[in-house]
Amino acid sequence: MPPVYSPSDYIRIEEFCKKHSFQYNFDTLDDVIKITSPKKEIRLVLNSCLGYINGETFYLKQPPLYIRGKILLPKELEEVVAKKVVLLKPLFKIEKIIIDPGHGGRDPGAISFNGLKEKNLNLRVSKYLKEELEKRGYKAILTRSKDNYLSLKERVKIAKKYSADVFLSIHTNSNRSRKIRGVEIYYLSPSRFKSLERAIKLAKGKDFDDIPFEAKVIVWDLTLGKNYATSVELAQHLYFAFKNLGFKVSLPKRAPFYVLKFAYVPSVLVEIGYLSNPYEEKSLRKKYYQKQIAEAIALGINSLDKYYRGLIKNVKNEK
Repeated sequence: MPPVYSPSDYIRIEEFCKKHSFQYNFDTLDDVIKITSPKKEIRLVLNSCLGYINGETFYLKQPPLYIRGKILLPKELEEVVAKKVVLLKPLFKIEKIIIDPGHGGRDPGAISFNGLKEKNLNLRVSKYLKEELEKRGYKAILTRSKDNYLSLKERVKIAKKYSADVFLSIHTNSNRSRKIRGVEIYYLSPSRFKSLERAIKLAKGKDFDDIPFEAKVIVWDLTLGKNYATSVELAQHLYFAFKNLGFKVSLPKRAPFYVLKFAYVPSVLVEIGYLSNPYEEKSLRKKYYQKQIAEAIALGINSLDKYYRGLIKNVKNEK
């Protein structure tokens, strides 16, 4: 059933873009609407009142809607555009990256028929990824650099401790079917959170019991909303990087993994292949293949970073 709304309060996205000389991109897979011009970028999420213009947060009284195949924007968005916000800094700058090799110590993760343990493979690829990122000028930090056990909470604490810009969780897949293979990329959907108040407390380390519910929603959106949109974009850039290097890779998917829920920075989990597939398991054992995986991830991160930095360059060139 479509949501109840007042047509007089909304404008079709095509009409909005024509009126203000914008272009837009929308993928029903992730619900993120990106509206751009040479000097502005607006990011919205369907059914969310939170928005960003050139990295600055704004809050709408009514959310964008998707009704009968059409995107409808609240007319109040025109007031946001009229403020003539100029892009002066990157929407998102990638400098520090946490690499989290899944499992470790007493937790081996998946084990192939020939005895290859996921925990060891995750660590090898993560170390190669650290090298690839550092070659490109990024600071890369491993949550573990040896075969030791870390709880999920400890992994997330490391991301917070170092104030990471991106959190990458590296895992390897397994399935009862030996035919399934390929890379899979996951990001978190806001709808996966079942407890708003619990999430806020974990994010902020404070008790929000006395705050009105509407204020809690705003705090929650500010905590997760921007990270969600960037996580989706990062997942997409990683997807194309893997695809361009010839990997079999699935379209990015939503998932409720703990490390994605509570890292509170843009976070993506990459399943680098299937140990249960005999052909892929052989490839995953090889050093050159592990390095190719690391290169694909590094290229994806660099691609997103260059995209944001390119927005700044375009503005400077126009001045």
